[in-house]
Amino acid sequence: MDPTLLEQRKPAAAATPHGDQAHANNEADRLSVEAAAEIEYRELEIEAPKPPVRMRIQPPLEFDGEKYAELIFDFDAMVGKDFQRAEREFTKLYKADKNEMVLPEMKHLYHCIIASHRANVPLGVILKLPRRYYTPLRVEVLKACGSSPEEEQA
Repeated sequence: MDPTLLEQRKPAAAATPHGDQAHANNEADRLSVEAAAEIEYRELEIEAPKPPVRMRIQPPLEFDGEKYAELIFDFDAMVGKDFQRAEREFTKLYKADKNEMVLPEMKHLYHCIIASHRANVPLGVILKLPRRYYTPLRVEVLKACGSSPEEEQA
């Protein structure tokens, strides 16, 4: 911030009925600007966009009379509201014990809900996936949520 801008505001503040108080506020503003200039900031690291994930299922998975041979998960298309929607659905579906403090991000069900939303398929499709599909998919969802098993080991 340009310190001359603060200097230009001082005469106008002094003309007010409470000029001394306004002058003190301007001085405090100037000091906080100087202090902010001395603070070292780190940059928020944003990863590069990734293409959607395609999962081909062999043999095709059957659920409610429909066959699913391929699922596309576009995690980079998610916005904050998508996470909130998944959390609301999780809260409705997950039956917690009254003494249990539930963190949705720690539960498989929450990850399955996100995956089903991203692929635009019923939740049951994701829940019915065999292990060889389910486990790598869950790792991709964890990455989309900001963590992964690889990061936790490092």
